[in-house]
Amino acid sequence: MTAPKTFLVLGGGLSGLLAAWHLHRAGLEVEVWEASASVGGWAQTLAWPGPDGEPGSLERGPQGLLVGRGGALDRVLRELNLELRPTAPKGPRWLGKGGRRHPSPASLGGLLQAPGLSLAAKLRMLAEPFIPAGGMVDDSLHTFFARRLGEGFARELLPALVAGVFAAPPERIGMEALPRLRSLEARGGLLLGGLRAGLGAGPGAGLSGRPGAGRERTRLPAGGTGALAGALAKALGCVRRNHPVRTLEALPGGRWRIRGEDSGLDVDAVVLALPARVAADLLRPLAPVAADRLGGIPHLDLRVWHSRHPAVPGCERGFGLLLHPLEGRGLLGVVGLAADDPRGVPGLLQLRAYLGGAYPVEAELEAWPGVFQELQRWLPELAPPVQTRLEQAPGAFPLLEPGHGARAARLLQELPPNLHWLGGARFGPGVPDLAEGIEAWAETLKR
Repeated sequence: MTAPKTFLVLGGGLSGLLAAWHLHRAGLEVEVWEASASVGGWAQTLAWPGPDGEPGSLERGPQGLLVGRGGALDRVLRELNLELRPTAPKGPRWLGKGGRRHPSPASLGGLLQAPGLSLAAKLRMLAEPFIPAGGMVDDSLHTFFARRLGEGFARELLPALVAGVFAAPPERIGMEALPRLRSLEARGGLLLGGLRAGLGAGPGAGLSGRPGAGRERTRLPAGGTGALAGALAKALGCVRRNHPVRTLEALPGGRWRIRGEDSGLDVDAVVLALPARVAADLLRPLAPVAADRLGGIPHLDLRVWHSRHPAVPGCERGFGLLLHPLEGRGLLGVVGLAADDPRGVPGLLQLRAYLGGAYPVEAELEAWPGVFQELQRWLPELAPPVQTRLEQAPGAFPLLEPGHGARAARLLQELPPNLHWLGGARFGPGVPDLAEGIEAWAETLKR
């Protein structure tokens, strides 16, 4: 069978656009079909004018992009010439536990002051560099951190750190969600490995970094994180919006016929970069076992409240608050933008509060008044908002459970020839995960 020369990418989210970018750069003919009018999927920056019509915006997806020098995402951003600025909060970072705020345990100093830990538990954490590498391939994050840092850390602190990243309990998340943890362990553990990788000494550093990149920083493209999708689509020039796919048909010789609402296309290969359930429905007539496996990957719904409040002294540089899931009643965390963030409105503090995921949301928090009451429990200095806006993200977070890697490998083996599957459910929900995974996938096409 000859190597594919023409590709159709189904889905104009970041996964599909990154796949098309690499195919285009390899000199292959590629087209992208996106069912909606907008590219980027969940990673979109939406206009949100201020109370008097001032310019402002919000993020449906990530607040910023975690960029490591020399990593896959860094290479894409440089090739697109996107202007970047720092965006991570430089102000206070807290953990909400025991009914009050504490310094974040993502740093060594905060770790030693962390609530709920006995002296023995803290000494056990400091002994982490002497714990040998090991564990099972299908470990959960809870099992891994309990082995590295002790059961006290895994029980008292890890749930908040994990819920703030993956919106699920650490017992339900497999190591595939954070492959970098194994790399840090091989470098001497989370404390020493993080230092050697230039990522800071706190164990929380291991919850966001990626292998293969230098020191990482959260960056914001000019125009918001959605600018990445817009720049990719513009550079490609082959994205058809408002163009949903209806059927896939296998042709002789491994080729494919794809039909939309009013047109069709024959290509050498197809890339499924669609939501897992949509891709599963397309696959079912062709590969029912693979379709069932794909449709069975759990996905989490997330609810995000955006609000603007009178400025709060001490939060001019932004802030971050993670809540222990057992105490937040469904509220997982809050991020406050810095006063000079271009998405905000001068004189107002812009917040993003996220709820749900794998955690039940109590009835009182189903509407904004209950959410605000819960926010004030942790942020009593917060005044009533002048603006609020709710953004729903149904099925936005794939849940990579223990053993997900083996299940995904079987799914890939069950796909018909020249049909590729990409996305957060394969590589992980973070943009750096997608960039690394899709770059590696594109390299396999050259062999």
